[in-house]
Amino acid sequence: MPKNAYSIDLIKQMAECDANYIRLLRLLPVLAAHRQRDYSQVPSSLAQRQANAAPEKALEGLSFVFTLAELEAEPVSVEIKILEAFKYTTTLEIVQRPVVREWMTNPSMLIRVYHDASTAEVVSYQGHRNLEARYAQPNPKMYQSDEKSQVNRFLGEWLTHCLDVGHSAEKVWSTQAAHDA
Repeated sequence: MPKNAYSIDLIKQMAECDANYIRLLRLLPVLAAHRQRDYSQVPSSLAQRQANAAPEKALEGLSFVFTLAELEAEPVSVEIKILEAFKYTTTLEIVQRPVVREWMTNPSMLIRVYHDASTAEVVSYQGHRNLEARYAQPNPKMYQSDEKSQVNRFLGEWLTHCLDVGHSAEKVWSTQAAHDA
């Protein structure tokens, strides 16, 4: 009979997802403009893309790269790409490069950002989708009992690392910088 000793701490999980939302807003100021529905300061290249579509659709396909370490062969970087943008949600793909296949798999995940709830959660990690909040032990997929919680915590650590040591080759667009000028 499987054990179910793990109990879900919903307050702690939601706090982690809310903190991840704040981290993402700091890394990608364009998400703050989306949240505020203020596209008046959108760069002209984006403004042209949104002419015939909903304003948030102009964000789809945008990609931001943060370099974490300069190695001899190739710098280690994290790419955050906006896959989908809707009125209340945005889907992001976060991938670390270069791919080191000899001895490890680089992290990659899909994040769903809920602007109306000010929260962000992992919806896919390394291709594993629809993670449950709790898994019985043992289970056929060999997930930890708190797999979803661990993945969201890892996202928080990864974003914090990007904020602490990452730097962008390009100036990331910011609505705050436009208002300060």
